[in-house]
Amino acid sequence: MNQDIVLAIALPVTLFFIMLSMGCNLTPANFKTVLQIPKTMLVGIISQMLLLPILAFVLLYPLELPPEIFIGFMILALSPGGATSNMFAYLADGNLALSITLTAIVSMVTPFTIPLVAGWLIATQLDSSSNIQLPFLTTLAKLLVVTLIPVILGMLLRHFKLNFCNRYEFWLTRIPLIMLLLVIGGIIHQNWHNMPYFIMQTGLPALLLASLALIGGYFFAKILFQNEVDSRTIAIETSIQNGGTAILVTGTILQNNTMTIAPVMYGILMLIPVFIYLIWLNKPRKSITGSRV
Repeated sequence: MNQDIVLAIALPVTLFFIMLSMGCNLTPANFKTVLQIPKTMLVGIISQMLLLPILAFVLLYPLELPPEIFIGFMILALSPGGATSNMFAYLADGNLALSITLTAIVSMVTPFTIPLVAGWLIATQLDSSSNIQLPFLTTLAKLLVVTLIPVILGMLLRHFKLNFCNRYEFWLTRIPLIMLLLVIGGIIHQNWHNMPYFIMQTGLPALLLASLALIGGYFFAKILFQNEVDSRTIAIETSIQNGGTAILVTGTILQNNTMTIAPVMYGILMLIPVFIYLIWLNKPRKSITGSRV
């Protein structure tokens, strides 16, 4: 598949359906969680929207990465949590309601924050002769169309067609994720000849950032007196990012292949520390029951 088609059409459509599927699992009651546990919600939002970008900057800036790769990582760190974070929160015996609500709230805020912060990063990190710019209003409009609007449409669909959403929940959530994997596969295929260089430049930083985000999110929540279940959830929400949103910004809006490879690599490698974490969480249960696999 031509890369222009992947980034210009397939990716926005895929991201739209990912956010639509998220909306199909949301109700106004989910947002009442914010009022019931405001401190926990605030800790989760700060961890994802402030702690992760700070960790990314502190970790990656000293590595002296090429500016475009550094910006790609930072845009990824500014993006909302991925829909798969809800699945991993469930597998980790986390607070699923908290995970879903955090993902939704941050997804509604980041269309406004990404253009501001990413625009500043581009202006400061790239040479003044560079013609790469991130127009605020254009970026905001495109992010709203593929993030906030489909979430609202999904919630409306659930409100008026509850039986339909419940009946086809499996497909509504799985098909968009499969579509995203195909988009990422298409991007990798189109850049296959450059992959050794990209892996060398972004592989270790992506793995380190994902691991640090998971550990940092957990202990940040613990330091602020969150219980074990909520701390697990916040850790996963901080580490699992929506690579689709970041790729939309770097590949579709900025049309920069070099920036795009950072969120692509992170989207793949972020799964490694989370799977290790899940295995570690299950070890005590194995020793007690002797039967769980």
